[in-house]
Amino acid sequence: MKIIDLDTVQANGKRGETQRPAFTKVNENFVEVYGGLDAVQAAVYGLDGRMAGRNQLINGDFRIWQRGAVFPVSTGARHTADRWLTNATGTKVTAMREEVPAGGGQAGRLLSSSRYLLRLDVQSSAGAGNMALVQQRIEDVRTLAGRTVTISFKARASVDDFRIGVELQQSYGTGGSTARDSIGAAVVLDTLWRWHQVTVAVPGLAGKTLGADSYLQLSFWLDAGADFGGRSFAAGQKTGSVQLAEVQIEEGDTATDFDRRPEALELLLCQRYYEAVEVNRIVGITYTANGDSRACIPFKVRKRAPPRISSPSNALNLVGFGNGGNLINFDGGNPGWESTVDAASISSMPNNMQLWGAVVVWSTTSQVLVQADAEL
Repeated sequence: MKIIDLDTVQANGKRGETQRPAFTKVNENFVEVYGGLDAVQAAVYGLDGRMAGRNQLINGDFRIWQRGAVFPVSTGARHTADRWLTNATGTKVTAMREEVPAGGGQAGRLLSSSRYLLRLDVQSSAGAGNMALVQQRIEDVRTLAGRTVTISFKARASVDDFRIGVELQQSYGTGGSTARDSIGAAVVLDTLWRWHQVTVAVPGLAGKTLGADSYLQLSFWLDAGADFGGRSFAAGQKTGSVQLAEVQIEEGDTATDFDRRPEALELLLCQRYYEAVEVNRIVGITYTANGDSRACIPFKVRKRAPPRISSPSNALNLVGFGNGGNLINFDGGNPGWESTVDAASISSMPNNMQLWGAVVVWSTTSQVLVQADAEL
């Protein structure tokens, strides 16, 4: 910072600097100030790039696997890593979790911060209506509507020239407008780990009717018969393996480093859609006038919608005092279930505890009691 001298007597006998040198210092000060502001702005942009929340996908680095780590060869739709769904017709797919070696393994710096990746083994079956893909649905079709977005991911295949389709689809929900698909591009994988980026313009929603459960869907088309040539961007049919890691969707025309949220936060985000509740979450049993027994299981996270409830038949073993005052095992078998966004309850049991009530809840068979599924 340059200071203007207001008091020193100058050669002309007057106090203070003359206008020219004074304004020269003013200009130089402004140059420094604006240069500093540019540096501050760059620092703010850099900070924004490090903040969590840029990635619209959940579990994009495949670190959460509540349903298990290996999904044998099969067709049909099934969830694998949390929030990720494989779907196949005719063609068969095996999905599994693979651990990334320390330092990133063969991927080197590309995956040096990742722990897991998703491996998909594709056994192609020729047929116009056959296909295989992996996808994630992002809640609410308003997400990124009317924006330019970049899809980035790290991947390799077991063979060269493995063409896949990267597609976004806008689904407007139950009772809404017809879904809009084929927003994306083709990507060709080879046997080397590479960072791929696809930039697309997501259409706006003007004139569309929105219903319940709308979503924006990302699909990786791994195998596609002629019926899906457009949506898959001519992915074609072939057999091979694909390894997928660090998938991200963000606003803008440039891919940034993977947005790695804290693990506790990532798990909570996953549990909004699916939660495996352990047996010790049961808080008690009540009974009704007709003898139905009820056990309440609160969720860790409020669900997107009242979830679909299931439980392995051998995973539920409730113990309490029965009609005669004797200790009874209430084998869950196939109990009736009710659910809200906050809790699940066993709405009926084969034995009642109307006279004495329940005093103990326990499981001798499994640590998993109930699965709550609120996926789109």
